Amino acid sequence: MKPLSFTALLAGCLISWQALAATVAESIEINDPYVRMVPPTAPATAAFMTIKNNSGEDHALVDAKAYINKVTELHTHIHDAGVMRMRRVEKIELPAGKTTALQPGGLHVMLIGLTQPVKEGQAIKIDLTFDDGSTKTIEAIGRPIMPMGKMNGSGMGMGMKPMNGSGMGQGMMLSNGRNQNPRGMVMHANPAFPNLTGIAIKNSAELGLSAQQIADIKAWTKAHGDKMQQLFSQVNGLEKELIQDSLAGLPKAELIAKFEKTLAMRKEIAETKIDCRDNMKKILTQEQFAKLASIYPMM
Repeated sequence: MKPLSFTALLAGCLISWQALAATVAESIEINDPYVRMVPPTAPATAAFMTIKNNSGEDHALVDAKAYINKVTELHTHIHDAGVMRMRRVEKIELPAGKTTALQPGGLHVMLIGLTQPVKEGQAIKIDLTFDDGSTKTIEAIGRPIMPMGKMNGSGMGMGMKPMNGSGMGQGMMLSNGRNQNPRGMVMHANPAFPNLTGIAIKNSAELGLSAQQIADIKAWTKAHGDKMQQLFSQVNGLEKELIQDSLAGLPKAELIAKFEKTLAMRKEIAETKIDCRDNMKKILTQEQFAKLASIYPMM
């Protein structure tokens, strides 16, 4: 029998070592995976977790697949001129020996086109694929929405800053693409829908809107936007007057009359916002609308 050469032996050792080497998935540790519960009619939600890369090399999460929705994507949020925008990313970097947090307002796994509601405590299967092609399957638990982290005993989310004298949390910012004082406007928006037209236009590239879609959205805004602004302003003013008039001792009948006037305006606001939503569903594709609707709840 002819003896093996040193080169052949070395090649055999290398092949054997590679066969036994751990995949990236085996070197990844997933902690606290959960899926955010959303209203039954919501078209999308997100999954969050922490991902620890226990290997000595940098790797990346490059894809994900869940089984309660039609499309699963990797996403992040960015601040652009004071506006929070959602962006799809091709991969999520996982530095060697480090833990990467997927959390509300940042990196997350987006579940678009939900085929069933997310229930509290429900175990949701998600496949995570890494840069070497290996996959780790996890179970993320359905969890209620808790803004800015878990609620503490005072009812305020951990990490949330207290309200200042103006009633607005320090460092907190809401923007819906149109309103100059969005927090005040959103407080009176019933139902609580953001300005979908403004958000859609500002995120047109991410949504993949055509020139015709953008034109149709702007046409609706031109027809209804100024009237909505006026209604918001009038409702805000009337409710301030109600407080002052009540303290001043205005008769009950007059207070009730003013209150009914504000209710009528609120109803008109609600009807217009519902019309806005229905119009957007006609203009956008199902996937585009699902992405649009997901931008605001994920903030």
